[in-house]
Amino acid sequence: MVLQTIRRLVLGQTRSTTNYPIDPTDTVLPVFYFDDTPLLRNYVQCSTLRFNDVLDAAMLRESLSRVIALPGWKKLGGRVRMNSKDKLEIHVPETFSSQRPAFGFHHTTFDISIDEHPLASRLPKPAPDNPSIQEQNPEFSTLGVPPDTPLCLDDYLKSDHPQLTLHIVSFTDATLVSICWPHIAVDGMSLAHLGHAWSLSLAGRVSEIPPMMSANDDPMANAGRDSTFTGPHPLGKQQITGWQMYIFAFYYILGLLRWRTIESKVLFLPKTVVKEIRSQALSSLSKEHTAPFVSESDAIVAWLTIAVTSALLPKGSNRSVTIGNAYDLRGRAPSLFPVSGDKGAYIQNAVFPCWAIVPAKMIHGRDEDTLGSIALAVRRSIQEQTTEDSIHAQARLTRDSLEVSGIPPLFGDVDQFTIHFASVRAELAASLDFCPAIKTAFQSSEHQDSTRSVWNIQGSALAKSGINRGDRQPLASLSGKVLLHTDSPKLYLFGAIAPSCSRALMQSEGDVSARTAGQIDLNISRRMAVTTIED
Repeated sequence: MVLQTIRRLVLGQTRSTTNYPIDPTDTVLPVFYFDDTPLLRNYVQCSTLRFNDVLDAAMLRESLSRVIALPGWKKLGGRVRMNSKDKLEIHVPETFSSQRPAFGFHHTTFDISIDEHPLASRLPKPAPDNPSIQEQNPEFSTLGVPPDTPLCLDDYLKSDHPQLTLHIVSFTDATLVSICWPHIAVDGMSLAHLGHAWSLSLAGRVSEIPPMMSANDDPMANAGRDSTFTGPHPLGKQQITGWQMYIFAFYYILGLLRWRTIESKVLFLPKTVVKEIRSQALSSLSKEHTAPFVSESDAIVAWLTIAVTSALLPKGSNRSVTIGNAYDLRGRAPSLFPVSGDKGAYIQNAVFPCWAIVPAKMIHGRDEDTLGSIALAVRRSIQEQTTEDSIHAQARLTRDSLEVSGIPPLFGDVDQFTIHFASVRAELAASLDFCPAIKTAFQSSEHQDSTRSVWNIQGSALAKSGINRGDRQPLASLSGKVLLHTDSPKLYLFGAIAPSCSRALMQSEGDVSARTAGQIDLNISRRMAVTTIED
Protein backbone atom coordinates (compact mmCIF):
# COMPACT_ATOMS: atom_id res chain seq x y z
CA MET A 1 0.00 0.00 0.00
CA VAL A 2 2.84 2.41 0.84
CA LEU A 3 4.48 1.90 -2.54
CA GLN A 4 1.14 2.34 -4.31
CA THR A 5 0.59 5.61 -2.42
CA ILE A 6 4.03 6.92 -3.38
CA ARG A 7 3.40 5.94 -6.97
CA ARG A 8 0.10 7.84 -7.02
CA LEU A 9 1.73 10.93 -5.50
CA VAL A 10 4.41 10.94 -8.18
CA LEU A 11 2.37 9.91 -11.22
CA GLY A 12 -0.99 11.34 -10.24
CA GLN A 13 -4.29 9.57 -9.63
CA THR A 14 -4.77 6.88 -12.26
CA ARG A 15 -8.27 5.79 -11.33
CA SER A 16 -11.58 7.53 -11.85
CA THR A 17 -15.12 6.75 -10.80
CA THR A 18 -16.67 8.98 -13.46
CA ASN A 19 -17.28 7.83 -17.03
CA TYR A 20 -18.91 9.72 -19.84
CA PRO A 21 -22.21 7.98 -20.76
CA ILE A 22 -21.48 4.87 -22.81
CA ASP A 23 -22.98 4.45 -26.28
CA PRO A 24 -24.31 0.87 -26.57
CA THR A 25 -23.61 0.82 -30.32
CA ASP A 26 -19.86 1.29 -29.80
CA THR A 27 -17.45 -1.56 -30.41
CA VAL A 28 -15.50 -2.25 -27.21
CA LEU A 29 -11.80 -3.04 -27.67
CA PRO A 30 -9.26 -3.80 -24.94
CA VAL A 31 -6.40 -1.64 -23.74
CA PHE A 32 -3.63 -4.22 -23.45
CA TYR A 33 -1.81 -5.18 -20.26
CA PHE A 34 1.46 -3.38 -21.01
CA ASP A 35 -0.47 -0.30 -22.24
CA ASP A 36 -2.75 0.04 -19.21
CA THR A 37 -0.08 0.80 -16.60
CA PRO A 38 -0.01 3.55 -13.95
CA LEU A 39 3.04 5.09 -15.63
CA LEU A 40 1.22 5.53 -18.95
CA ARG A 41 -2.32 6.39 -17.85
CA ASN A 42 -1.70 10.10 -17.28
CA TYR A 43 0.94 10.35 -19.98
CA VAL A 44 -0.52 12.56 -22.74
CA GLN A 45 1.75 14.04 -25.38
CA CYS A 46 1.53 16.59 -28.15
CA SER A 47 4.10 16.45 -30.94
CA THR A 48 4.33 19.64 -32.99
CA LEU A 49 6.17 19.61 -36.30
CA ARG A 50 7.18 22.71 -38.23
CA PHE A 51 7.19 22.69 -42.04
CA ASN A 52 8.71 25.57 -43.99
CA ASP A 53 5.95 25.17 -46.56
CA VAL A 54 2.31 26.20 -46.71
CA LEU A 55 0.33 22.97 -46.40
CA ASP A 56 -3.29 22.29 -47.29
CA ALA A 57 -4.97 21.70 -43.91
CA ALA A 58 -8.06 20.12 -45.48
CA MET A 59 -5.94 17.55 -47.31
CA LEU A 60 -4.12 16.63 -44.10
CA ARG A 61 -7.41 16.23 -42.25
CA GLU A 62 -9.08 14.16 -44.96
CA SER A 63 -6.10 11.87 -45.49
CA LEU A 64 -5.81 11.11 -41.76
CA SER A 65 -9.56 10.46 -41.65
CA ARG A 66 -9.18 7.84 -44.37
CA VAL A 67 -6.54 6.02 -42.33
CA ILE A 68 -8.59 5.88 -39.13
CA ALA A 69 -11.65 4.71 -41.08
CA LEU A 70 -9.80 1.51 -42.07
CA PRO A 71 -10.45 -1.80 -40.27
CA GLY A 72 -8.18 -2.15 -37.27
CA TRP A 73 -6.98 1.43 -37.53
CA LYS A 74 -10.44 2.50 -36.29
CA LYS A 75 -9.25 1.72 -32.78
CA LEU A 76 -7.33 5.02 -32.83
CA GLY A 77 -10.68 6.80 -33.26
CA GLY A 78 -12.19 5.24 -30.15
CA ARG A 79 -12.98 6.83 -26.80
CA VAL A 80 -11.15 5.93 -23.58
CA ARG A 81 -13.38 4.38 -20.94
CA MET A 82 -12.87 2.53 -17.65
CA ASN A 83 -14.83 -0.61 -16.82
CA SER A 84 -16.09 -1.84 -13.47
CA LYS A 85 -12.78 -3.62 -12.82
CA ASP A 86 -10.80 -0.38 -13.16
CA LYS A 87 -9.40 -1.53 -16.50
CA LEU A 88 -9.28 0.78 -19.49
CA GLU A 89 -11.16 0.08 -22.71
CA ILE A 90 -11.47 1.74 -26.11
CA HIS A 91 -15.05 2.35 -27.30
CA VAL A 92 -15.11 2.82 -31.08
CA PRO A 93 -18.15 4.53 -32.67
CA GLU A 94 -20.01 2.44 -35.21
CA THR A 95 -19.66 5.32 -37.67
CA PHE A 96 -17.58 8.47 -37.36
CA SER A 97 -19.53 11.69 -37.84
CA SER A 98 -19.31 15.40 -37.18
CA GLN A 99 -20.86 14.75 -33.76
CA ARG A 100 -18.46 11.88 -33.00
CA PRO A 101 -15.39 12.39 -35.21
CA ALA A 102 -12.41 10.07 -35.57
CA PHE A 103 -10.15 12.73 -34.06
CA GLY A 104 -10.32 16.27 -32.79
CA PHE A 105 -9.43 18.90 -35.38
CA HIS A 106 -8.45 22.55 -35.05
CA HIS A 107 -7.07 24.93 -37.68
CA THR A 108 -5.74 28.41 -36.94
CA THR A 109 -4.57 30.79 -39.68
CA PHE A 110 -2.26 33.80 -39.33
CA ASP A 111 -1.91 36.08 -42.34
CA ILE A 112 1.71 36.83 -41.47
CA SER A 113 5.12 35.21 -41.78
CA ILE A 114 6.07 32.81 -39.02
CA ASP A 115 9.00 35.14 -38.27
CA GLU A 116 6.52 37.93 -37.56
CA HIS A 117 4.56 35.95 -34.99
CA PRO A 118 5.56 37.02 -31.45
CA LEU A 119 5.86 33.43 -30.20
CA ALA A 120 6.49 31.25 -33.27
CA SER A 121 9.37 33.50 -34.31
CA ARG A 122 11.20 32.40 -31.16
CA LEU A 123 11.18 28.70 -31.98
CA PRO A 124 14.69 27.18 -31.76
CA LYS A 125 16.83 27.49 -34.89
CA PRO A 126 19.95 25.51 -35.81
CA ALA A 127 23.33 27.20 -35.42
CA PRO A 128 25.32 26.87 -38.66
CA ASP A 129 28.77 26.11 -37.27
CA ASN A 130 28.98 26.42 -33.51
CA PRO A 131 27.22 24.90 -30.51
CA SER A 132 24.49 27.14 -29.14
CA ILE A 133 22.05 27.16 -26.23
CA GLN A 134 18.48 28.21 -27.02
CA GLU A 135 15.34 28.68 -24.99
CA GLN A 136 12.70 26.06 -24.30
CA ASN A 137 9.74 28.31 -23.55
CA PRO A 138 6.70 26.55 -22.02
CA GLU A 139 4.53 29.00 -23.98
CA PHE A 140 5.53 27.18 -27.18
CA SER A 141 2.99 24.51 -26.22
CA THR A 142 0.16 26.91 -27.06
CA LEU A 143 1.15 26.56 -30.71
CA GLY A 144 0.44 22.83 -30.59
CA VAL A 145 -2.22 22.20 -27.94
CA PRO A 146 -5.63 23.66 -28.82
CA PRO A 147 -8.25 24.54 -26.16
CA ASP A 148 -10.17 21.67 -24.56
CA THR A 149 -7.56 19.08 -25.54
CA PRO A 150 -7.48 16.24 -22.97
CA LEU A 151 -4.39 16.54 -20.78
CA CYS A 152 -4.81 13.52 -18.50
CA LEU A 153 -6.85 10.35 -18.10
CA ASP A 154 -9.77 12.07 -16.36
CA ASP A 155 -10.15 14.47 -19.27
CA TYR A 156 -10.73 11.50 -21.56
CA LEU A 157 -13.00 9.56 -19.22
CA LYS A 158 -15.30 12.51 -18.54
CA SER A 159 -15.75 13.49 -22.18
CA ASP A 160 -16.49 11.98 -25.58
CA HIS A 161 -13.25 13.37 -26.97
CA PRO A 162 -11.39 11.08 -29.40
CA GLN A 163 -7.93 9.85 -28.47
CA LEU A 164 -6.14 11.93 -31.12
CA THR A 165 -6.24 15.67 -31.78
CA LEU A 166 -4.89 17.21 -34.98
CA HIS A 167 -4.03 20.91 -34.70
CA ILE A 168 -2.73 22.91 -37.67
CA VAL A 169 -1.40 26.46 -37.49
CA SER A 170 -0.90 28.12 -40.88
CA PHE A 171 1.37 31.08 -41.65
CA THR A 172 2.08 32.68 -45.03
CA ASP A 173 5.39 30.82 -45.28
CA ALA A 174 5.19 27.86 -42.86
CA THR A 175 2.85 25.37 -41.20
CA LEU A 176 2.82 23.84 -37.73
CA VAL A 177 1.22 20.39 -37.57
CA SER A 178 0.48 18.93 -34.13
CA ILE A 179 -0.78 15.54 -33.02
CA CYS A 180 -1.90 15.12 -29.39
CA TRP A 181 -2.20 11.52 -28.18
CA PRO A 182 -2.45 9.38 -25.03
CA HIS A 183 0.47 7.04 -24.40
CA ILE A 184 -1.88 4.18 -23.54
CA ALA A 185 -2.68 4.01 -27.27
CA VAL A 186 0.68 4.34 -29.00
CA ASP A 187 4.44 4.54 -28.54
CA GLY A 188 7.12 6.08 -30.76
CA MET A 189 7.18 3.26 -33.29
CA SER A 190 3.38 3.28 -33.44
CA LEU A 191 3.58 6.95 -34.43
CA ALA A 192 6.00 5.98 -37.17
CA HIS A 193 3.46 3.47 -38.52
CA LEU A 194 0.72 6.09 -38.27
CA GLY A 195 2.86 8.66 -40.08
CA HIS A 196 3.64 6.18 -42.86
CA ALA A 197 -0.03 5.29 -43.29
CA TRP A 198 -0.98 8.98 -43.24
CA SER A 199 1.56 9.73 -45.96
CA LEU A 200 0.31 6.87 -48.14
CA SER A 201 -3.26 8.10 -47.76
CA LEU A 202 -2.21 11.64 -48.66
CA ALA A 203 -0.54 10.30 -51.81
CA GLY A 204 -3.69 8.42 -52.85
CA ARG A 205 -2.19 5.02 -52.02
CA VAL A 206 -4.64 3.83 -49.36
CA SER A 207 -4.52 0.28 -50.71
CA GLU A 208 -0.83 0.10 -49.75
CA ILE A 209 -1.41 0.91 -46.07
CA PRO A 210 -0.30 -2.11 -43.98
CA PRO A 211 -3.00 -3.75 -41.86
CA MET A 212 -3.23 -2.88 -38.18
CA MET A 213 -2.23 -6.05 -36.34
CA SER A 214 -3.15 -5.20 -32.74
CA ALA A 215 -6.74 -3.96 -32.67
CA ASN A 216 -8.37 -6.91 -30.88
CA ASP A 217 -5.76 -9.43 -29.78
CA ASP A 218 -2.72 -8.47 -27.72
CA PRO A 219 0.51 -9.61 -29.44
CA MET A 220 2.23 -9.41 -26.04
CA ALA A 221 -0.31 -11.59 -24.24
CA ASN A 222 2.25 -14.41 -23.97
CA ALA A 223 5.21 -12.18 -23.12
CA GLY A 224 6.90 -13.87 -20.18
CA ARG A 225 4.58 -16.86 -20.40
CA ASP A 226 6.08 -18.71 -23.37
CA SER A 227 7.59 -22.00 -22.17
CA THR A 228 10.20 -21.75 -24.93
CA PHE A 229 11.83 -18.82 -23.13
CA THR A 230 12.44 -19.56 -19.46
CA GLY A 231 15.93 -18.16 -18.85
CA PRO A 232 16.60 -15.67 -16.05
CA HIS A 233 17.04 -11.97 -16.62
CA PRO A 234 20.72 -10.96 -16.82
CA LEU A 235 20.20 -8.58 -13.88
CA GLY A 236 17.76 -10.78 -11.98
CA LYS A 237 20.04 -11.05 -8.93
CA GLN A 238 20.31 -7.26 -8.76
CA GLN A 239 16.56 -6.59 -8.72
CA ILE A 240 15.31 -4.30 -5.95
CA THR A 241 12.57 -6.20 -4.11
CA GLY A 242 10.85 -6.49 -0.74
CA TRP A 243 11.98 -4.10 1.99
CA GLN A 244 14.60 -2.67 -0.39
CA MET A 245 11.76 -0.99 -2.31
CA TYR A 246 10.94 1.16 0.73
CA ILE A 247 14.55 2.32 1.03
CA PHE A 248 14.62 3.05 -2.69
CA ALA A 249 11.40 5.07 -2.32
CA PHE A 250 12.99 7.04 0.54
CA TYR A 251 15.99 8.03 -1.57
CA TYR A 252 13.75 8.77 -4.53
CA ILE A 253 11.61 11.17 -2.51
CA LEU A 254 14.75 12.88 -1.21
CA GLY A 255 15.81 13.34 -4.81
CA LEU A 256 12.46 14.85 -5.72
CA LEU A 257 12.75 17.30 -2.83
CA ARG A 258 16.32 18.22 -3.70
CA TRP A 259 15.77 18.71 -7.43
CA ARG A 260 12.29 20.20 -7.47
CA THR A 261 12.60 22.12 -10.72
CA ILE A 262 14.20 21.40 -14.05
CA GLU A 263 15.48 24.13 -16.31
CA SER A 264 14.93 23.28 -19.95
CA LYS A 265 17.33 24.41 -22.65
CA VAL A 266 18.34 23.29 -26.13
CA LEU A 267 22.01 22.89 -27.00
CA PHE A 268 22.89 22.36 -30.65
CA LEU A 269 26.10 20.34 -31.04
CA PRO A 270 27.72 20.11 -34.51
CA LYS A 271 28.45 16.76 -36.09
CA THR A 272 32.19 17.24 -35.70
CA VAL A 273 31.81 17.32 -31.92
CA VAL A 274 29.65 14.19 -31.89
CA LYS A 275 32.24 12.35 -33.98
CA GLU A 276 34.99 13.55 -31.66
CA ILE A 277 33.15 12.18 -28.62
CA ARG A 278 32.87 8.76 -30.24
CA SER A 279 36.48 8.93 -31.42
CA GLN A 280 37.65 9.60 -27.87
CA ALA A 281 35.61 6.68 -26.57
CA LEU A 282 37.04 4.31 -29.19
CA SER A 283 40.56 5.59 -28.64
CA SER A 284 40.43 4.82 -24.94
CA LEU A 285 39.17 1.31 -25.67
CA SER A 286 41.86 0.46 -28.24
CA LYS A 287 44.99 1.04 -26.18
CA GLU A 288 45.64 -2.61 -25.45
CA HIS A 289 43.57 -4.36 -28.11
CA THR A 290 41.25 -3.72 -31.01
CA ALA A 291 38.47 -1.43 -29.85
CA PRO A 292 35.04 -3.08 -29.58
CA PHE A 293 32.11 -1.46 -31.33
CA VAL A 294 30.34 1.42 -29.65
CA SER A 295 27.91 3.64 -31.54
CA GLU A 296 27.73 7.43 -31.56
CA SER A 297 24.72 7.17 -29.31
CA ASP A 298 26.58 4.93 -26.83
CA ALA A 299 29.35 7.50 -26.64
CA ILE A 300 26.95 10.41 -26.25
CA VAL A 301 25.01 8.62 -23.54
CA ALA A 302 28.30 8.01 -21.72
CA TRP A 303 29.33 11.64 -22.18
CA LEU A 304 25.99 12.89 -20.90
CA THR A 305 26.13 10.51 -17.94
CA ILE A 306 29.55 11.89 -16.98
CA ALA A 307 28.34 15.48 -17.33
CA VAL A 308 25.16 15.01 -15.29
CA THR A 309 26.74 12.87 -12.58
CA SER A 310 29.65 15.28 -12.18
CA ALA A 311 27.24 18.18 -11.78
CA LEU A 312 24.73 16.60 -9.41
CA LEU A 313 26.64 14.11 -7.24
CA PRO A 314 29.38 15.25 -4.83
CA LYS A 315 32.94 14.04 -5.17
CA GLY A 316 33.57 10.97 -3.08
CA SER A 317 30.00 9.72 -3.53
CA ASN A 318 29.67 5.97 -3.08
CA ARG A 319 26.39 5.80 -4.98
CA SER A 320 26.08 3.86 -8.19
CA VAL A 321 24.78 5.36 -11.41
CA THR A 322 22.16 3.29 -13.21
CA ILE A 323 21.78 4.08 -16.91
CA GLY A 324 18.46 2.89 -18.33
CA ASN A 325 17.84 2.55 -22.06
CA ALA A 326 14.37 1.90 -23.45
CA TYR A 327 14.31 -0.16 -26.65
CA ASP A 328 11.68 -1.29 -29.13
CA LEU A 329 10.62 -4.95 -28.97
CA ARG A 330 9.41 -5.15 -32.56
CA GLY A 331 12.00 -6.94 -34.64
CA ARG A 332 13.67 -8.39 -31.55
CA ALA A 333 10.94 -10.79 -30.43
CA PRO A 334 9.45 -12.69 -33.39
CA SER A 335 7.61 -14.94 -30.94
CA LEU A 336 5.50 -11.87 -30.07
CA PHE A 337 5.68 -9.81 -33.28
CA PRO A 338 5.97 -12.25 -36.20
CA VAL A 339 4.93 -9.75 -38.89
CA SER A 340 7.56 -7.31 -40.16
CA GLY A 341 6.88 -3.58 -40.14
CA ASP A 342 6.35 -3.34 -43.88
CA LYS A 343 3.68 -6.07 -43.73
CA GLY A 344 1.71 -4.93 -40.71
CA ALA A 345 1.59 -2.28 -37.99
CA TYR A 346 1.61 -3.11 -34.28
CA ILE A 347 -0.03 -0.04 -32.73
CA GLN A 348 0.64 -0.34 -29.00
CA ASN A 349 3.37 0.12 -26.42
CA ALA A 350 6.16 -2.35 -27.10
CA VAL A 351 9.12 -0.92 -25.20
CA PHE A 352 11.24 -2.36 -22.38
CA PRO A 353 14.34 -0.97 -20.63
CA CYS A 354 17.84 -2.35 -20.32
CA TRP A 355 20.25 -1.17 -17.64
CA ALA A 356 23.98 -0.44 -17.23
CA ILE A 357 25.31 0.13 -13.70
CA VAL A 358 28.54 2.03 -13.02
CA PRO A 359 29.98 3.52 -9.78
CA ALA A 360 29.82 7.29 -9.41
CA LYS A 361 33.41 7.38 -8.14
CA MET A 362 34.52 6.09 -11.54
CA ILE A 363 33.10 9.28 -13.01
CA HIS A 364 34.43 11.68 -10.37
CA GLY A 365 37.86 10.07 -10.48
CA ARG A 366 37.72 9.76 -14.23
CA ASP A 367 40.69 9.50 -16.53
CA GLU A 368 40.98 9.34 -20.30
CA ASP A 369 39.54 5.80 -20.30
CA THR A 370 36.28 6.60 -18.47
CA LEU A 371 34.28 7.74 -21.49
CA GLY A 372 35.05 4.55 -23.39
CA SER A 373 34.42 2.32 -20.38
CA ILE A 374 30.95 3.75 -19.79
CA ALA A 375 30.10 3.67 -23.50
CA LEU A 376 31.12 0.01 -23.60
CA ALA A 377 29.01 -0.74 -20.51
CA VAL A 378 26.02 0.81 -22.28
CA ARG A 379 26.70 -1.23 -25.42
CA ARG A 380 27.03 -4.49 -23.49
CA SER A 381 23.80 -3.86 -21.59
CA ILE A 382 22.01 -3.52 -24.92
CA GLN A 383 23.61 -6.68 -26.28
CA GLU A 384 22.89 -8.80 -23.20
CA GLN A 385 19.43 -7.58 -22.21
CA THR A 386 17.66 -7.24 -25.57
CA THR A 387 17.76 -10.90 -26.60
CA GLU A 388 14.41 -12.63 -27.01
CA ASP A 389 15.03 -14.70 -23.88
CA SER A 390 15.80 -11.55 -21.89
CA ILE A 391 12.67 -9.86 -23.25
CA HIS A 392 10.48 -12.67 -21.92
CA ALA A 393 12.36 -12.59 -18.60
CA GLN A 394 11.77 -8.84 -18.38
CA ALA A 395 8.08 -9.39 -19.12
CA ARG A 396 7.79 -11.91 -16.27
CA LEU A 397 9.46 -9.56 -13.82
CA THR A 398 7.33 -6.65 -15.04
CA ARG A 399 4.07 -8.53 -14.52
CA ASP A 400 5.09 -9.48 -10.98
CA SER A 401 6.27 -5.97 -10.10
CA LEU A 402 3.20 -4.20 -11.50
CA GLU A 403 0.94 -6.40 -9.41
CA VAL A 404 2.85 -5.58 -6.20
CA SER A 405 3.81 -1.92 -6.57
CA GLY A 406 2.29 -0.60 -9.81
CA ILE A 407 5.73 0.20 -11.23
CA PRO A 408 8.11 -1.80 -13.46
CA PRO A 409 10.99 -3.77 -11.89
CA LEU A 410 14.04 -1.83 -10.71
CA PHE A 411 17.64 -3.00 -10.70
CA GLY A 412 20.79 -1.83 -8.93
CA ASP A 413 21.38 -0.28 -5.50
CA VAL A 414 18.64 1.23 -3.36
CA ASP A 415 20.40 4.63 -3.29
CA GLN A 416 21.30 4.65 -6.97
CA PHE A 417 21.30 7.76 -9.14
CA THR A 418 19.20 6.87 -12.19
CA ILE A 419 19.42 8.28 -15.69
CA HIS A 420 16.81 7.04 -18.18
CA PHE A 421 17.41 6.94 -21.90
CA ALA A 422 15.19 5.64 -24.69
CA SER A 423 16.13 3.99 -27.93
CA VAL A 424 13.51 4.08 -30.69
CA ARG A 425 14.42 3.68 -34.34
CA ALA A 426 11.74 5.88 -35.81
CA GLU A 427 8.73 7.97 -34.92
CA LEU A 428 6.12 10.25 -36.43
CA ALA A 429 8.39 12.84 -38.04
CA ALA A 430 10.71 10.22 -39.46
CA SER A 431 7.93 8.65 -41.49
CA LEU A 432 5.99 11.65 -42.80
CA ASP A 433 5.93 12.82 -46.41
CA PHE A 434 3.55 15.74 -46.79
CA CYS A 435 4.74 16.79 -50.25
CA PRO A 436 1.30 16.19 -51.85
CA ALA A 437 -0.21 18.74 -49.42
CA ILE A 438 2.19 21.57 -50.27
CA LYS A 439 0.32 24.63 -51.53
CA THR A 440 3.34 26.95 -51.55
CA ALA A 441 6.96 25.90 -51.01
CA PHE A 442 9.50 28.18 -49.37
CA GLN A 443 13.25 27.99 -48.90
CA SER A 444 15.74 30.40 -47.44
CA SER A 445 19.44 30.51 -46.79
CA GLU A 446 18.73 29.97 -43.11
CA HIS A 447 16.28 27.04 -43.47
CA GLN A 448 17.01 24.72 -46.33
CA ASP A 449 14.30 22.21 -47.16
CA SER A 450 11.89 21.71 -44.26
CA THR A 451 12.27 22.13 -40.54
CA ARG A 452 10.81 19.79 -37.95
CA SER A 453 10.31 20.93 -34.39
CA VAL A 454 8.67 18.78 -31.73
CA TRP A 455 7.22 19.55 -28.29
CA ASN A 456 5.54 17.01 -26.04
CA ILE A 457 3.14 17.30 -23.12
CA GLN A 458 2.29 14.85 -20.38
CA GLY A 459 -0.44 16.35 -18.29
CA SER A 460 -0.37 20.11 -18.04
CA ALA A 461 3.38 20.63 -17.76
CA LEU A 462 4.89 21.01 -21.21
CA ALA A 463 8.35 20.25 -22.47
CA LYS A 464 9.70 21.53 -25.74
CA SER A 465 12.51 20.43 -28.01
CA GLY A 466 13.50 22.11 -31.25
CA ILE A 467 14.54 19.75 -33.97
CA ASN A 468 15.39 20.81 -37.45
CA ARG A 469 15.81 19.11 -40.75
CA GLY A 470 18.65 20.31 -42.91
CA ASP A 471 22.44 20.11 -42.61
CA ARG A 472 22.13 19.58 -38.87
CA GLN A 473 19.68 17.58 -36.86
CA PRO A 474 19.30 18.52 -33.20
CA LEU A 475 19.90 16.75 -30.00
CA ALA A 476 17.70 18.09 -27.22
CA SER A 477 17.95 17.64 -23.47
CA LEU A 478 15.80 18.74 -20.56
CA SER A 479 18.31 18.29 -17.77
CA GLY A 480 19.22 21.95 -17.56
CA LYS A 481 22.87 20.88 -17.69
CA VAL A 482 23.42 19.37 -21.12
CA LEU A 483 21.56 19.23 -24.41
CA LEU A 484 22.87 18.14 -27.74
CA HIS A 485 22.45 18.53 -31.45
CA THR A 486 23.99 16.47 -34.23
CA ASP A 487 23.95 16.58 -37.98
CA SER A 488 24.69 12.90 -38.41
CA PRO A 489 22.10 10.69 -40.18
CA LYS A 490 20.80 9.76 -36.75
CA LEU A 491 18.98 11.86 -34.20
CA TYR A 492 19.99 12.07 -30.58
CA LEU A 493 17.52 13.60 -28.19
CA PHE A 494 17.78 14.33 -24.50
CA GLY A 495 14.91 15.19 -22.18
CA ALA A 496 13.56 14.93 -18.67
CA ILE A 497 10.38 13.77 -16.98
CA ALA A 498 9.48 15.93 -14.00
CA PRO A 499 6.22 14.84 -12.35
CA SER A 500 4.96 17.34 -9.80
CA CYS A 501 1.21 16.64 -9.73
CA SER A 502 -1.44 14.56 -11.46
CA ARG A 503 -1.02 16.68 -14.59
CA ALA A 504 2.66 17.41 -14.44
CA LEU A 505 5.07 15.29 -16.41
CA MET A 506 7.68 16.57 -18.81
CA GLN A 507 9.44 15.06 -21.77
CA SER A 508 11.26 16.12 -24.87
CA GLU A 509 11.35 14.45 -28.24
CA GLY A 510 12.95 15.22 -31.55
CA ASP A 511 13.11 14.20 -35.16
CA VAL A 512 15.70 14.08 -37.87
CA SER A 513 13.68 14.22 -41.05
CA ALA A 514 10.29 13.32 -42.38
CA ARG A 515 11.97 10.65 -44.49
CA THR A 516 14.80 9.46 -42.25
CA ALA A 517 14.35 6.04 -40.68
CA GLY A 518 17.20 6.23 -38.17
CA GLN A 519 15.44 8.12 -35.39
CA ILE A 520 16.05 7.81 -31.74
CA ASP A 521 13.82 8.73 -28.89
CA LEU A 522 14.52 9.37 -25.28
CA ASN A 523 13.02 9.64 -21.83
CA ILE A 524 14.43 10.99 -18.55
CA SER A 525 13.54 10.59 -14.96
CA ARG A 526 12.52 13.40 -12.69
CA ARG A 527 15.94 13.86 -11.14
CA MET A 528 18.21 13.32 -14.10
CA ALA A 529 18.94 13.94 -17.70
CA VAL A 530 17.50 11.98 -20.57
CA THR A 531 18.45 10.97 -24.04
CA THR A 532 17.44 9.24 -27.19
CA ILE A 533 19.79 6.72 -28.60
CA GLU A 534 19.90 4.28 -31.46
CA ASP A 535 21.44 0.87 -31.22
